[in-house]
Amino acid sequence: MVKYCAVIMAGSRGELDPVARAAGTSHKCLVPVVGTPMLTRVLETVASSDHINRVVICGDASLQDVPSVGKRIRCGVFDFLEAAESPAASACRAFDKFKDALPLLIVTADHPLLDHEMIDYFCTNACDRSDVFVGVARADLVSRSYPRSNRTRLRFSEGDYCGCNIFALKTHNARAAVRFWRRLEANRKHPWRLIRMLGIGSLLRYFCGRLALTDALATFSKKLELEARAIEMPFAEAAIDVDRLADLKLVESIINARVLDRTIYDSEKRSG
Repeated sequence: MVKYCAVIMAGSRGELDPVARAAGTSHKCLVPVVGTPMLTRVLETVASSDHINRVVICGDASLQDVPSVGKRIRCGVFDFLEAAESPAASACRAFDKFKDALPLLIVTADHPLLDHEMIDYFCTNACDRSDVFVGVARADLVSRSYPRSNRTRLRFSEGDYCGCNIFALKTHNARAAVRFWRRLEANRKHPWRLIRMLGIGSLLRYFCGRLALTDALATFSKKLELEARAIEMPFAEAAIDVDRLADLKLVESIINARVLDRTIYDSEKRSG
């Protein structure tokens, strides 16, 4: 089993973030979800995964003052890296800092639904010699499972996809992808602009509904002289992070339903 160095992206937009502002916290990742901060949920999931041998928190320096986080950083349980001015810039910084600890698994601290099954599936399938792996989920899977969830869609010939905020950077060639990410960052809510960066041919095929995800990744790979592959996640929850207050409400309802299901299962098991 390949062991990953997991980098948890825990940057903050401060008062600009509507979720943090509504909850009265300094960071969105510290907002409680069913009583437990999002960052704590992600940390516990990642740190207890069999696929992970090192955990890095990439965030504002003030996160080290949070007792539950700072204590474990000082004890050497987790590493800490101060975030840069944007998620993509932070990913570049993390790659440069921990390039000797490859492969890196990049996840985000606003993904409290992340669980072991998702990590196991992603890491098990990121097994070939590609340099970069990106987790995606079918948009129709997400909409069928959670009709109230409003996710950004990438429209390809084989169907629409949603991002899952889980990435693997496996080789030193992956740095080119992280640099490219910085260029894409400002346009992440405008899929056609992302496709345009791959060339006019890809843009036209995208608008005509004839561009396949595999073809887009092949063009991306050729442009950056690396190999990139998408991993289709069979979990609708993998595509649901917390960007808005509506997302927070949905995530809490999902976790509460899980707790209820577990309680019923345990009760039935005890009763024989």
